[in-house]
Amino acid sequence: MIKLLKALHFIGIVMLLVGIFLYWQTDVVQQVSGMLVVASLIGVGTLMMSPLPVALVFEWARNQPTSDNPKE
Repeated sequence: MIKLLKALHFIGIVMLLVGIFLYWQTDVVQQVSGMLVVASLIGVGTLMMSPLPVALVFEWARNQPTSDNPKE
């Protein structure tokens, strides 16, 4: 599961970088269709990146040792 999320995270980073590149380096954002493409790349890219950190926190929390008697 983590491997799939890592792949999605990488694809999301690439989509985000492509969207930022198109925004900064081209005139495609001067048209409505270009705005839609850039906004979609950035939005979907960030959505694809977000599950991995959450899954890593859950995995880290699951691997933490538990104690029945916490020290007071």
